Amino acid sequence: MNKRCAGMAVVLALFVAFGIGRAQTDFHGVLNANNRGTVIDSVTVAPPDTTFRTAGWQGQGMEIDTFDFPDLASWPTDIWVFGVVNAAPQMLHIPTPVGGKWYALGFGTVTPFVMFYGSGGGAVEESRPAEPPQRLNVSPSVVTGQMTVRLQPVRAGRSVVEIHDAVGNVVRSLNCTAGADGLATTTWNREDGFGRLVPEGIYFCRYAASGVVAVRKVLVTN
Repeated sequence: MNKRCAGMAVVLALFVAFGIGRAQTDFHGVLNANNRGTVIDSVTVAPPDTTFRTAGWQGQGMEIDTFDFPDLASWPTDIWVFGVVNAAPQMLHIPTPVGGKWYALGFGTVTPFVMFYGSGGGAVEESRPAEPPQRLNVSPSVVTGQMTVRLQPVRAGRSVVEIHDAVGNVVRSLNCTAGADGLATTTWNREDGFGRLVPEGIYFCRYAASGVVAVRKVLVTN
């Protein structure tokens, strides 16, 4: 073997040993709190038997929250999820996880769900959600005059956000038109569908589409 071939062999060995040039799997998680106060503390994946701390991955009410993990060398064969649901510790083991499938984090008829998706080929890529979950934000959450509603990302065209009172009645429907950046914005001036100011109290701003539900609680006061 000449020196040039020997050098190429060394480089190839380094590529294999350190994964240089190896395709990476982007790895993401989605939490549906499903009316339970939920905090996910950490997620362990195998391979490579690595634990990721997931600070900030949490939800209340019907919130949906996402978490972006570091890229993996391949889609995991096992996933362990550790968290707290309504102040009670929970552990979920997912053997042979399927991308894009919801898994219950706990027991009972009402429980949070988690889902993982990413690239890597096969069923994982095919079952990846067509678009990431919508994020709904309101400002301010204590409304004395006007509240701004932001929804991102959304499909092209109009989306509808509803304002519900404390018992679930729809008091106003708001049309949001998406801009080129995928951000839709609208405002609510405390009026119901008849143009009357709503009384003080707790209200909920709700968006639902394509199986995704996002809710934010607001307080209306004078």
